[in-house]
Amino acid sequence: MAQIIGQIESLKKIRWELSQNNITRFNSISEINYFLKNYESELYEIHQVEKYKLNDEVNNLELALLALNKQYEKSKNQVTDKLNSQISSLNEKINRLKSSKSNFFFVRLFNWLQLKVAESKQYSLKRDFVRIIERKTNNIKDKVNEKSARIDELTQNKEGIISLRCQSQITQIAHTKRVVESLSPLIAGAIGENLVVEELKKLSDDYIVINDFSLNFNPPIYNRKDNDRIFSIQIDHLLITKSGIFIIETKNWSRKSIKRLDLRSPIEQIKRTSYALFVTLNSDSAHSDLNLNNHHWGKKQIPIRNVVVMINEKPKERFNYVSIKCLYELIDYITYFDPAFTDSEFKNIFNYLSERINNTTTSYYNIHFS
Repeated sequence: MAQIIGQIESLKKIRWELSQNNITRFNSISEINYFLKNYESELYEIHQVEKYKLNDEVNNLELALLALNKQYEKSKNQVTDKLNSQISSLNEKINRLKSSKSNFFFVRLFNWLQLKVAESKQYSLKRDFVRIIERKTNNIKDKVNEKSARIDELTQNKEGIISLRCQSQITQIAHTKRVVESLSPLIAGAIGENLVVEELKKLSDDYIVINDFSLNFNPPIYNRKDNDRIFSIQIDHLLITKSGIFIIETKNWSRKSIKRLDLRSPIEQIKRTSYALFVTLNSDSAHSDLNLNNHHWGKKQIPIRNVVVMINEKPKERFNYVSIKCLYELIDYITYFDPAFTDSEFKNIFNYLSERINNTTTSYYNIHFS
């Protein structure tokens, strides 16, 4: 299997955009596509979950209310029994005092005072009977009323409460949907580039793929033909082989996109990149650093071949200096060329380029393709 270095550019950009928008729920492109496909179902599921939670809350409140009502009735009965018992005791005391006879004045006076106190207390208990029960059970009754009011509040405005409770989640996934939909060109690019990487893996291990290869130039490389100063280049996939270098650009375009005049030509893009890389690799200083074996005819040149891989559609036209290939044509095209470099020269070319890579491999959170 070919050796793969680095991550594809589109995937890096997707990770960065998701991270900037505080979206961390996705671990793969397939998860993003699943989310978009099932967006409405997810909204419905959020509503159903909150509906279930509300019903469960009401059921729990009703059970608590039932227990409180039982506690209230028990407490009310206990207070009632106690009051009746006190009234009955006082009644017995009153009857006893009324029937009491004594020849002593002070005894009769004391009994009369006790009688009046007992009658007054009995009268108060009978008069305030209901109020006393209410006061003794007031704490539990308040809890009963509170639970009843809460149940009424939840049952009379169920849909409004569910909507309110769903709002935060719905706002979040609506935000996620907007962000993900805005990333559709990057997602299409990531899918296409990943397909190319998977195809290149079919090559043997003496092929090296560097994804998202970039170089900066200071001073810039001047292209006299196009009057262009090239300050930097970026390549989707740089393939290093014993037959030379392949610059591979991936386009996951539809036929409609191919015909659009506002999209930048991949042909001009790759030719510009190829020129800068050719100058870099075939300069006198590079040749010295590369330590390529001398040929008796002269200095060896590192060939650079330009390939645009079209995932869906490709134009029928042919273009100078650039090959347009479908995915299934890619491996045959690459392996068509005979080796021009030894193992050590191949290694030197790789080392020379890898030491000059400017791109980083920082990722914001793990994403894999499933």
